[in-house]
Amino acid sequence: MDIQFPINNFFLTTPSNWTAELMAHTGFDSLTLDMQHGLIDLATAVSMLQAISTTNSIPLVRARWNSPPHLMQMLDAGARGIICPMIYSAQDTRDFVSACRYPPEGIRSFGPIRAQLYGGSDYFETANDSILKFAMIETKEAYENLEEVASVEGLTGIYVGPFDLSVSLGLKKKADFGSPELMNILKRVLEVATATGLKTGVYTIHPSDAQEMKAMGFDLVSCGDETSILKNGAANLLKALSE
Repeated sequence: MDIQFPINNFFLTTPSNWTAELMAHTGFDSLTLDMQHGLIDLATAVSMLQAISTTNSIPLVRARWNSPPHLMQMLDAGARGIICPMIYSAQDTRDFVSACRYPPEGIRSFGPIRAQLYGGSDYFETANDSILKFAMIETKEAYENLEEVASVEGLTGIYVGPFDLSVSLGLKKKADFGSPELMNILKRVLEVATATGLKTGVYTIHPSDAQEMKAMGFDLVSCGDETSILKNGAANLLKALSE
């Protein structure tokens, strides 16, 4: 599957293959199973990846942690790419990339199981280059080490987690895209990515922020999750019924 950027991405947090199938059929370029903050376990993740595969939406996983066993398991289950949280340094990034690549470039154990369904008979030969590997920039340390993180060979891109990054940097508001401080951070991320040939990703909640990020040049722009849509939709319905 050739991946064309920019990508409209959407997060899935609830453990439901029906929700995954429903959202995949809306036409999002990619869907990300949130294994870090969502409520999804391994068995449900597999069924959700299967549901997404009924469409052309690209199945991604935001990993629980930078843990090789978990990363390899998600790739074998059929994730087309990984967004890896809690990256602090170049070494963390090398560990992440290595877990996603077969030897001699990495340490990934061979046993793709579901992954061969979309990867085909030559999955082993192509996976190292075709798997998307995004390191999250969401800590003060990662931002301070941005150039070193971005220089790691085999990395696909860097993905900004604005909420944790705002907290870690001590910004007054979390994920305030109207803040000059956050905008300067995002501009630096784009500059470093351009210099190193990497793709860029960012998480947003409001469509206006997502549109602005795409206009700035971000390649993988996430906007919200189904839990928020369900909650806000129900609240709006109740408000309308109560008027």
